[in-house]
Amino acid sequence: MKEEEIYMKLFNFSRTTYFKWKREKVPAIVLLSKYFDKKDLEEFLLNGFVAKYEDFQGYAVDPVFEDFIIINLKRIHRLDRSLFNLFFPTSEFITRHLKKINDIDLSNLTIKNAKSQFKEFLLSVELSSFLDSEIKRTKIIKEIDNEFADIEIYCLLKYPDRFV
Repeated sequence: MKEEEIYMKLFNFSRTTYFKWKREKVPAIVLLSKYFDKKDLEEFLLNGFVAKYEDFQGYAVDPVFEDFIIINLKRIHRLDRSLFNLFFPTSEFITRHLKKINDIDLSNLTIKNAKSQFKEFLLSVELSSFLDSEIKRTKIIKEIDNEFADIEIYCLLKYPDRFV
């Protein structure tokens, strides 16, 4: 695809408009041509995204934001050592087993894979008297999947000592 065809599709305008904008150095054209190569723009037109920008593994989460998430986890999901855990079985199960989290390898922990690593961890935990059946375990894992955001599970795994 030629460069002008890419911009014509991106902005939904004619070839003459593209050349006029390019000649006038319209900021949108300058920005896209400066920071995106032709392959990136073509990929966006074909797929609706650019794959190399979809991978957030190299990005770090702001520690202030992490603190905010941890405070909310304790407040909303009752993930602390309070009596509320008696009324929130999933919270009790999580806090009871977070002590064992140090036994697993979290070197490749990312926000994107945190839930799957956490579910694997919970499935590997021995059945306790609290969790006496596979049905309860499955229910809790499903609840974790539905009730907790990826960033919340990421913070749980990264800072288990703040919850136990």
